[in-house]
Amino acid sequence: MTSEGLADGPETYTVTVVDSYDLLSALAADAVSETLANRPGAALTLPTGDTPLGMYRELVRRIDAGELDFSQAQFFCLDDYLGSTPDDEASLTRWLKQVFLDPARLPEANVHYVPTAAADPQAAAAGYDREIAACGGLELAVVGLGPNGHIGFNEPGSGPDDPTRVVDLQPATRAQSAAYWDGKADIPAQAMTIGLGTILQAKRIVLIVSGAGKAEIVQKSLEGPETTEVPGSFLRRAGSRLEVILDQGAASKLSPRQ
Repeated sequence: MTSEGLADGPETYTVTVVDSYDLLSALAADAVSETLANRPGAALTLPTGDTPLGMYRELVRRIDAGELDFSQAQFFCLDDYLGSTPDDEASLTRWLKQVFLDPARLPEANVHYVPTAAADPQAAAAGYDREIAACGGLELAVVGLGPNGHIGFNEPGSGPDDPTRVVDLQPATRAQSAAYWDGKADIPAQAMTIGLGTILQAKRIVLIVSGAGKAEIVQKSLEGPETTEVPGSFLRRAGSRLEVILDQGAASKLSPRQ
């Protein structure tokens, strides 16, 4: 495992490169455990997708073993498809409940669902940001990185000040999402996501990326110019509040560091 601070303006963020997916997952789980040890009622958001599955398994193991108290956490779902509910088969919230929230036994009152089924989605999205603020803001945001550089569903075109809002999904993102249900689900053309502006206000941000298939977008996000075409590039604005955890494959196109 290698870890180093990288300069990006007056502060630095850290990049840790690990030899295995299991270690990547354990380090991500450590970030959650440390956050809740310091502030048991902290507000946090965690991602969906293949990469965080190992983190969720490790968190559930720690909860079952009595090593982690998740019962007071205020959990804010990161994103979901517009119009979906946790009862829908193709719902990221339903996926998250099955994979983590239910096994973690987090009280329903502590789970804040993205208001994707609201009659006025834009107003509801603004209200979701107010809910986060009322909890003191996000103490921790663990996020993944999409093949096109999206963070949550902040697709290319998203900027660093964007709030929680309704977004149009690119065809590639919809195809990737359909793969979670073996291509059988009808993925909506729009979604609601916590915005980059809200994520960048988090006190701690952990980006986890696994696999050589993400190496190019990792390189663009960490070494390329800041651009709305690669939303992940804006994470560097968090400076020392940003921690990047990569496996060898995901880090394979980064420039050699001294």
